[in-house]
Amino acid sequence: MFVRFVTILVMSPGPQGTALGVDFGTSHTIAVVRRADGSVRPLLFDGAPLMPSAVCADADGGLLVGRDAVHAGRRHPERFEPNPKRLIDRPSTLLGEREFPVPDLIAAVLGAVAAESRRVVGAAAQVTLTVPAEWGPARRRVVEDAASRAGLGRVRLVPEPVAAATYYAEALKHRTAVGSSIVVYDLGAGTFDASVVRRTESGFETVALDGRGDLGGLDIDAALIEHLGGVYGDREGWKRLVGPETIEERRYFREFQEEVRGAKERLSRHQQSDIAIPLLDVEAHLTRHELEQIARPHLEQTVRVTLGVIRAAGLSLGEAPVFLVGGASRMPLVATMLHRELGTAPTVLDQPEVVVAEGSVLWARSDAATLHLQRPAPAAAPAPATTPQAAPVFAPRQPTAYRPQESPASPHRALPPVATPPAAPPVSVSGDAPEPPETDAERLRRKKIGRRLLAGFIAVDLLIVAGLWWFNRDEGATDEFDDLATATSFTPDWEPAEAGTNIAQIESAHADAVMALAPAETADGPMLFSRGNDGMLRQWNLETGALVDEFDLEIGVQALWAAASSTGYDHMVAIGDDGDPYLWTAETGEFTWAGTPEMVAEGAEVRIRRTGVVDGHAVLSLLNETEYELYDLESQETVTRLPVPSGYGYPRFFTSTDGPATNLVAVTGAQQVDVVDGATGEPWGLAMTAGDQPLSTAAFAVVYYWDTPYAMLYDAGGDLYFWDLDAQTPALEPVPYGDEDDSIHHELVDTSGGMSLLCLDTSGAAKAVGIGHDEEIEFPSGGAEVTKLVDVTVDGTQYAATGDSNGNIRFWSLGL
Repeated sequence: MFVRFVTILVMSPGPQGTALGVDFGTSHTIAVVRRADGSVRPLLFDGAPLMPSAVCADADGGLLVGRDAVHAGRRHPERFEPNPKRLIDRPSTLLGEREFPVPDLIAAVLGAVAAESRRVVGAAAQVTLTVPAEWGPARRRVVEDAASRAGLGRVRLVPEPVAAATYYAEALKHRTAVGSSIVVYDLGAGTFDASVVRRTESGFETVALDGRGDLGGLDIDAALIEHLGGVYGDREGWKRLVGPETIEERRYFREFQEEVRGAKERLSRHQQSDIAIPLLDVEAHLTRHELEQIARPHLEQTVRVTLGVIRAAGLSLGEAPVFLVGGASRMPLVATMLHRELGTAPTVLDQPEVVVAEGSVLWARSDAATLHLQRPAPAAAPAPATTPQAAPVFAPRQPTAYRPQESPASPHRALPPVATPPAAPPVSVSGDAPEPPETDAERLRRKKIGRRLLAGFIAVDLLIVAGLWWFNRDEGATDEFDDLATATSFTPDWEPAEAGTNIAQIESAHADAVMALAPAETADGPMLFSRGNDGMLRQWNLETGALVDEFDLEIGVQALWAAASSTGYDHMVAIGDDGDPYLWTAETGEFTWAGTPEMVAEGAEVRIRRTGVVDGHAVLSLLNETEYELYDLESQETVTRLPVPSGYGYPRFFTSTDGPATNLVAVTGAQQVDVVDGATGEPWGLAMTAGDQPLSTAAFAVVYYWDTPYAMLYDAGGDLYFWDLDAQTPALEPVPYGDEDDSIHHELVDTSGGMSLLCLDTSGAAKAVGIGHDEEIEFPSGGAEVTKLVDVTVDGTQYAATGDSNGNIRFWSLGL
């Protein structure tokens, strides 16, 4: 892209209603256009939405920008400036032998945006340009003047956190009530900003703000270079590389910086990467663990700043959702550290770079455009106690949020959905005061009485069919009328404790064995849903210990899972004995019939069911011997139905964090493991094997560590090997195992010793086995058989939860 900085002609007018939003960043510039029909699309520069903010002077005194500048900068590093935004306070800078005013550099970058916008939609009716919230009038004036000279005309400046909050509320469809707040964590290439943005009647305003002007992705790059210097610094050529004096040395150093930045970005997706070091002729190997160790001190500063901003805004931890923006926030460690410290799982997007630009366009469309741009006070008064909390975030999921165990098939019986009549509103008669609301215990007692009355009314019918019932009854079933659970609450104790300590329990959570446990994040806090052998479902609040509700689907329940959705991790899916799904949402608070998948309607034998995600919607994945189906639980439509590739056996579903999307893993004819794309049915050709050599895989399963799915391969030699299904590479240390038929492995969790694997064997013994360390944590059952083992997260800390054959649920410390 060649752009000579000259006076820009006035652009021809574009369609009425078009808008342009520009995020002029330290490392990259992103622009989006909103067309007259309301569609929003990013502008592409050389085929990519991110244009380097770099400039490079040419031999004739003009300025190259974007990728042309980067390319020319390799040959002429003395004329190259990669980050003109960092020079905002300088009047000028030297590029080669010529001095350029800094506003000219900014105008050149914005001129490239104006030219591309003119080519795509003509002159936009509205132009918004984002700026850091702490910028004062002088800096804002420099940008406004540069935009005008670039041909963008009069622009409206939008604080970056306000644009991000607008995107969070409008593009991500999070309900944000007046008075509620959003914590915006913005880690870009050159700066870090943390802010609290509060919803007002007219839009959003920044109420607390702090940041670091010298902390960003570039500083982590510099720390990586320093780390490599500790390894290779004594080699010939290192000092010339990092302290270049000649043009050729500066060219090598620029190539080295790009190598380091590329490796850092790859390590956000993979477990390891190589870095070519010029002048040394070395291929350095770097792992994600090494990167995280290097980046941690920098990220700890950002966490401290974020905590201070939350306090300054008068918020308590966990009160407001946390939204990550800026390219450097993509590092997995960022979300992990924030989750642990703040107790709130942050919202993470695949492309956090485009949030601010698109948010500015949405801001221009809303009433928020009337807000002023004044800099907020360093501390704000606390929000009123009655301020409603923001909606739950779509964030890195809790480790068991939507990864159910496989369930056996059941014959399909076409039953109509269970209709629930709306409750009548309370009525006050003759001026009497309305009765106080019933407590949870009273409501449960009323339900029990209602069941017993119903049992009395149909006693004659029961007598008539008694003989048939005794002949055909399920020996494992219980009488739901006479054997209801007695627990209506428990006392949670989430204080730190030694690993393996039983910190809380729900005695008699069910009258018989606990058959399913599924945690979920909701606006009312973390919940745990449980299913007993009697088919009853119960909902427990993990923060308060209260039994929130219980559900009887009447048709019986064979499986229960949590599921991700377009609104967050607040869906529950129950599979009835009729084979149909029943969906619980936080909005309805009830399990309602979610339609009938095609395979179930046709009476096909379904071997495996799981929940997953397609295009942000909760889906039910169904599989038989020859084909699979992805069924959208929210729209009640089949989105995919395809055959399993020929020669592929024992497929299992998993949900990838890249999309996210639901895919399959399966064993090939060569006893290797491959991934099948859920959307197309095409194999990826990974040829995963257990160990370094092409060994035969005896068995395999899928486990998760926060957002990352791992294929767990059983080697006939007695070890478990792991493959990162997102990075498509081997990962983690092998773990010894006994018989693959004797252990049921659940999720990867954090413990006091490090990463561990939750294990439940067929004898009912539950434990956490260390990966890369020797710690082993046992969860004793007190004589009962442990029937379920999952992990739950409360206030950002993971715990193990077990259900047993006596109907009890217990919670265990992992030493965190």
